[in-house]
Amino acid sequence: MRSRFVSAVAMASALVALAGLGTAAAWRANGWNMPTSQKLRVATPPLSDGGKKFFNALKVEVAAQHAPIQLSLVEIADVGAIAQALREQKVDAAVIRSDDPAAAEGRTLFVLRDLYAALLAPASSAVNSVSKLRGRKIGVLMQGSGLDPMAKVILDYYGIEEKHITHLGLQELPTALQRKQVSAVLVVGSTGAGPIVDAIDVFRKITKRVPSFVDISEAKAMTERFAIYNEAEISVGAFGGSPAVPADKIQTISANFLLVSQASLSNRVAGDLTQLLLATKAKVATTLPEAGQLSAPSIDNDEVLPVHPGTIAFLNGTQASLFDDPTDVILLISMLFGLLGSLAAWVRALRKKTKNQEIKRQMQRLPLVLAESKDADGERLNALERELEELSECLSEKFISDYVTLDDFRSAMAKVAHLRAVIGERRASVSSDGDWQANETEPFGEAPPSPPLQLEDTDVIYRLPDRPRQRALIIDNVADKSPERVPVAPPSAAA
Repeated sequence: MRSRFVSAVAMASALVALAGLGTAAAWRANGWNMPTSQKLRVATPPLSDGGKKFFNALKVEVAAQHAPIQLSLVEIADVGAIAQALREQKVDAAVIRSDDPAAAEGRTLFVLRDLYAALLAPASSAVNSVSKLRGRKIGVLMQGSGLDPMAKVILDYYGIEEKHITHLGLQELPTALQRKQVSAVLVVGSTGAGPIVDAIDVFRKITKRVPSFVDISEAKAMTERFAIYNEAEISVGAFGGSPAVPADKIQTISANFLLVSQASLSNRVAGDLTQLLLATKAKVATTLPEAGQLSAPSIDNDEVLPVHPGTIAFLNGTQASLFDDPTDVILLISMLFGLLGSLAAWVRALRKKTKNQEIKRQMQRLPLVLAESKDADGERLNALERELEELSECLSEKFISDYVTLDDFRSAMAKVAHLRAVIGERRASVSSDGDWQANETEPFGEAPPSPPLQLEDTDVIYRLPDRPRQRALIIDNVADKSPERVPVAPPSAAA
């Protein structure tokens, strides 16, 4: 049994060594392709068709690269609620705008698309600069419950009063253009499908022409005052061609939609996610035009918003290996200790099972000891007692080592005590039988008559006082004769 136990332990040790080597090899080969892959909850606004296609392509890329990342999208309609979810750490990452304060609290992983401010005027209008809008009504296309932050910056910069601002929904825009209630419309959106494209379509339907774009000439000064925004240009034909819309380059300011993570996100995961996004962009760029706006964040030191160190490391080609990232090392050590703990528990259970089997075999011997004790002689009884003594010591050791429960220990010791009592009775029975046999060798009957008492002349018989006359005591060579001691003559034949 001991050899079997040693073999089992040796086999288990070999399995642990192989498991460790296999884990390290698999980790090095497949990165994070381990059962402990990290699930990332990402808060996003409701996805467009293009967004859903890109996300599905990203999931395919994650599976193809065996990346240890599980993406779970949490769609939230309110943009402000998305930022709040990131602040409260309800999600691991979120799609938020760069001009949202929450972006500065997190770490940028990727740029999803650019947002531009476009000032549109009817093609027949004489408005070709913001200065010509002074005192006129300006419509602001609303996309939520409040005024867009970038639109507010432009209006405040030019000092446009609230009374000259008209808040419009997309459904209200046609009526406002038909009745000439506004001289221009300020819209914030991307160059793809979205608010700007929708507003251009309304202008086409109402005015029968595409709108003209008004330059925001003071864009540079504006971004110097509001560092969160960038000076930007809307390219010719950014919103379509024939005729090109816009027909010329347009100066404006821009912001970004960013994928921002918690600052605590692992460097390894951040770098892997950046790599996956770039690989997905390359694969879907030909079929999904919106993917052209995806880009890695700038890693210049003068950037206002902090970029995640893991993303920077990947872009610089200095991404840490498995054993360079403290988080990864801690995770690996935890896995190995967990494996060793499981092995120790298994070995302990195996050892306990082995000891229990050994004790059961010893207890199965007790009925045989009882049967043998009934006919055993003194020598065999001694051997049986020694066997019971060894069993008692073994039970005590196993009980102290917690291999035997208290109830089993008491039951076993009671059986041992009973067998000792039986052996003791058998030993007493054997001893009494021996004494009886020794007495049986002596003959029964009357004892032979004693020879007559012969007295010499020198012997004097004295009768003891207070005794019957027929009883006497023979005293040899008595020198001191007391006057109370009377000589008695030998009995006569007649007596």
